[in-house]
Amino acid sequence: MDAASVFNAGFLAALFASGVRQSVPLIYGSVGDTLSEKAGVMGICIEGEMLFGAFFSYLFALRTGSLWAGVLMGAVAGMLSSVIVAVWSVLLRQDQAIVGIMFNIFAMGFTNFLNRLIFGTSNANISVETFSHIPIPGLSKLPLIGDVFFNQDILTYLSVLLAAGVYFVLAKTKLGLRLAAAGENPKAAQACGIRVARFRFLSYLFCGFSAGVAGASLTLSSVGTFTEAISAGRGFICLAIVILARWNPLMAVVAAFGFGSIQALQIRLQVLGSSLPYQFFVALPYLITVLVLVLAGRNIRAPQELGIPFERERR
Repeated sequence: MDAASVFNAGFLAALFASGVRQSVPLIYGSVGDTLSEKAGVMGICIEGEMLFGAFFSYLFALRTGSLWAGVLMGAVAGMLSSVIVAVWSVLLRQDQAIVGIMFNIFAMGFTNFLNRLIFGTSNANISVETFSHIPIPGLSKLPLIGDVFFNQDILTYLSVLLAAGVYFVLAKTKLGLRLAAAGENPKAAQACGIRVARFRFLSYLFCGFSAGVAGASLTLSSVGTFTEAISAGRGFICLAIVILARWNPLMAVVAAFGFGSIQALQIRLQVLGSSLPYQFFVALPYLITVLVLVLAGRNIRAPQELGIPFERERR
């Protein structure tokens, strides 16, 4: 495999276009987690919420024939599943890491159970039509970047708008300041009249909603079907993206595109053939995730009370 003949302009354009598509679930997941972690609640359960969103979006799109009905139900499924986590971690003040790990295991088993109960041992031959690409007039004709960034489906464009909206809320509004206060100093926030538990609870529901849309993008934008464990660790990559982006939603978009491009690269390298075992390419995105966190993990300051249960003081 000659690198000079492989990594040409056509190959790179196709690679980065695929990288954009691969980054969409990462954008939704990391943006939702950014808002949640700003309020002090870790989104370890994103992996499981993605699975719920992926399964129910596929199921409802298949049954109704409407992709938007599938997206809506995927988002609702992600949000409703996050209620379980929010009750245990916010209201009952249980350890968020333990709750998250338990929920991910439950989500994996439960979606597998539902998939086999409804579709039998395999539903790989039952697919739905995915969202079509929408070229933006003028911009999609730009050389090199036009087809990469401006010829994608509607969920891709909406993911960027969501990131910009969350950035605006966190950086420019009183609501963002209150969310930050709930994650930085909840006792002081409570003294100022901010209902910390309510802010944390609602912020995590938004995280679940966003993760549900991330799952919907996997089934309705990429493959058109549901397979067991379709999230494939993307929820954990979202956690890494949030740290790498320093809890900035716009930087999370950039980081998600980088990880999405790595995912697209490993798929193409497998197709092109290599003397290396395919397991190396499968593990490549996760190896790079760990490496990036090790190299960039210094001098990163998380919200001060992130992951610490808050007990309301009585007056």
